[in-house]
Amino acid sequence: MRHLPDRSGGWGQLLGIGHDDGGAEPASLNAIQSINDSFMTFSPAVEASGRGFTFVLGLVIGCAGVSMVLSRVVIGGILSRADFWPYLVGVYGVILLFAGAFFAWSISSATRLSVPPVVLSRRLRKFFCWIDRKNGWVSIDYDAAQPISMVSRSYGLAGAATGYVFAVVDIEASDRRIRSYVPLAQPYRDDRAPGMIWEFIRHYMDGDPETLPPADPLPPADDARADYVLLDRQLFGGLVDAHHRVKPGAFPMTYVCVVGALMYWFERAGLWIWRIAPRPEWPPEIRAEMSMPAPASSFRTRPLTEAERLAYAGKLGYLNRRWFVLGAICTVIVFMMFAVPGIPPWFSELNR
Repeated sequence: MRHLPDRSGGWGQLLGIGHDDGGAEPASLNAIQSINDSFMTFSPAVEASGRGFTFVLGLVIGCAGVSMVLSRVVIGGILSRADFWPYLVGVYGVILLFAGAFFAWSISSATRLSVPPVVLSRRLRKFFCWIDRKNGWVSIDYDAAQPISMVSRSYGLAGAATGYVFAVVDIEASDRRIRSYVPLAQPYRDDRAPGMIWEFIRHYMDGDPETLPPADPLPPADDARADYVLLDRQLFGGLVDAHHRVKPGAFPMTYVCVVGALMYWFERAGLWIWRIAPRPEWPPEIRAEMSMPAPASSFRTRPLTEAERLAYAGKLGYLNRRWFVLGAICTVIVFMMFAVPGIPPWFSELNR
């Protein structure tokens, strides 16, 4: 969509701006990572699945290729064979080159820039969003931005689903051509959610901190102790309750077991990469305040429940046990991805 429609429709909904009454109750709905008198940061879109999958798969295939060549060198003695040069060296050189390409693919996933969270500066009244290396940071004037609820349809293991993405759009006044589109939250199943978050932001910018509802506390994405909480949120969504227990029913239990066992190491690797990968410098306008410890805040955050406190600290027993089992199964699956091509060559040489 290159031009933003001037009315709501099947594509989504235009949310209220200026003095328009949005009609929704303000709520953060897990979209706000931190909030204070100077700025708020939105929950980061951690690229766990894609980058973690690339990292783990690249290492597995690369190691399998090296193992195949080493088996011929150590046990097969190909270096002393008369036909090693120029025939066998080409074959095994291609395998090593192939393995090296996968190692490079894996390493590149860990060295690419991590996307920092979107920031809304209360002082400057601007959104700041990192696009990519080419376009860098984009700033959108809060007072000129058009908030929208964009309809999003996805298809996965659980079937098809319709979600609603809360975003702000910077458009040309003359023809409503979209200059920048910045999503601020993950898709929600409830079509009311984007409007509620927008009302929360409007109250934050121009309302009384005392009457703004407390923001929901979120697990820190840069603390490895909270990885299991993030895994629950990213992989299972509403299938796990607020206490990190799987909801009753055959489908939630089956989905959690299958997806968790398949995706554990890919997601854990992605979270680790997000913590250690380089990040772009903050824009000059907000660099100083973003680099300092968070200032005191007039805005409230809901206190952690006992389950949240333990989970964020990595001490929630049943959560740790569930992910230990799923992680062990995933370890076997990932090892078999290496073992199937990488181990048989060693035994084939011994059987000659």
